[in-house]
Amino acid sequence: MKSRLTVKNSLLALVASSALLAGQVYATSTDTNTQTEQTQEKGERAHGGKHHGKSMHKSVRKMLRSLDLTDTQRTDVKAIIEKYKEEKGERPSAEERAAHKTEMLALISNANFDDAKADSIIEAKQLKQKEGMKNFMKMQNEIYQLLTEEQKEKFDSRFTKTKGKGRG
Repeated sequence: MKSRLTVKNSLLALVASSALLAGQVYATSTDTNTQTEQTQEKGERAHGGKHHGKSMHKSVRKMLRSLDLTDTQRTDVKAIIEKYKEEKGERPSAEERAAHKTEMLALISNANFDDAKADSIIEAKQLKQKEGMKNFMKMQNEIYQLLTEEQKEKFDSRFTKTKGKGRG
């Protein structure tokens, strides 16, 4: 009878410690998942992933809001944004993205690294980024031309203050 009680107590202790350990593992897992999700979101924003459809950077939208645009200016700004949204085109299809990943994996996993192929992939990516940045700057220029002199001064002042502080 005593041995039966010892076995019950041991089993109870084992179950209790397992429950405590599982709670710790779950808490750590949840923290890690949250951190991973936050990191992924940050990375996706920086690389045009999850927020790919956004037409303007957050800092520019915030700056335009602070300029007290008239209704006419707002309408014109929306038209400019839509124009550049259409010019931007669609996001690459799932098949195109998968093909790109396959191409990258082939380059990475090949026993003989192909510098020329890597350069080609990098140059294509840089060209796309350059075009995107140039279009974004053109859009900003068109919007800037809609502003009154006072709004331009305020824009210039805020732009120089925020420049170098990182992304908004």
